Amino acid sequence: MSDFAPPFFGCARENAEIAAEAAAAFVQVFASGEMLQGREVAAFEAAVAAGSGRAHAVAVGSGTDALHFALTCLGIGPGDEVLTTDLSFIATASAILRSGAKPVFADIGPDCAIDLDRADGLVGPRTRALLYMDPFGSMAAPRSVTAFAARHGLRVVEDASQSFGAALDGVAAGSVGDVAVFSFDPTKTLNAPGSGGAAVADDPEIAARMRRLRLHGKTPDGVVEPGLNSQLPSIAAAILSLKLARFDAWTKRRQTLADRYDADLTPLGYRFPARPEGLRHAWQKYVLLSPERDHLRTHLASRGVPTAIHYARPLHAEPIFAGCPQRALGFPVAEAMAARALSLPMHAHLTEAEIDGILGAIRDFGP
Repeated sequence: MSDFAPPFFGCARENAEIAAEAAAAFVQVFASGEMLQGREVAAFEAAVAAGSGRAHAVAVGSGTDALHFALTCLGIGPGDEVLTTDLSFIATASAILRSGAKPVFADIGPDCAIDLDRADGLVGPRTRALLYMDPFGSMAAPRSVTAFAARHGLRVVEDASQSFGAALDGVAAGSVGDVAVFSFDPTKTLNAPGSGGAAVADDPEIAARMRRLRLHGKTPDGVVEPGLNSQLPSIAAAILSLKLARFDAWTKRRQTLADRYDADLTPLGYRFPARPEGLRHAWQKYVLLSPERDHLRTHLASRGVPTAIHYARPLHAEPIFAGCPQRALGFPVAEAMAARALSLPMHAHLTEAEIDGILGAIRDFGP
């Protein structure tokens, strides 16, 4: 085993960079006593809303809770069906189950976003909403999503958990649909010290309901509906704001690294998920495609290079969805992607020597 061991995630190095400011922020929050719903949360919400071009942002305990709240605020519940992608983290689909509705999976396109042509044939009398995911720091085509939803009379939730800071044709991630959702867990490009998420919307009534759902359904007049305790701690908001101030610089560094990966790997014959023209990629993940994925992963591990598989199986193949009727339709693109996709280290704090080592290990394996 090699001593070479670049970190797969950049969270530790990010935290080290802001350690002195973070310590000062902790002291300030600690002294204020406003551990929850402090001024730091309100300031961070305002920044997230502005960055996504939305009127309102509501910070919550996780991206998963934000997805659940989004569906609840749109009136999705038992007896309803929600169209969603077949390739994503489980939270995209489990939020639908939590609402009492049924997920209906559609295959993906070569960009790993939902294939709306395939989804078109899955719309039925109970279909109420489309919950789609922006994959890996990229984006699904916003105008196509909007047109699809309008044609079928569907509410739209944009799962932008992986794509904070991305844009396509000038449309920012988080600006599409009735509600959009971000995640700030430690794997994300903007990450909290722990869990965290936010929902963004333009409708003030949706935002108001989100705010009460995150706090047990409470209003000044009392509890009006069941909610959760899903609050973003004030110190987490303060740390996120510190990182947000550096986010553009860190994103430019990830773009530089992605360009370097592309320049070295493309001549070797590696392929990648398609990237739409006009995309400002946030590079939450750098994914290559290889028919020898598992052998490549073993080789890289032997050279000290950490990797990950996103995702090992499509959602329809998860045991929790064993009764999924769409299984009979087949999901060829999602299944091929699950068999070939390999995520390489991608974060702003990788050094040039580490990138050289990663690429050298891949070259030694061959195409």
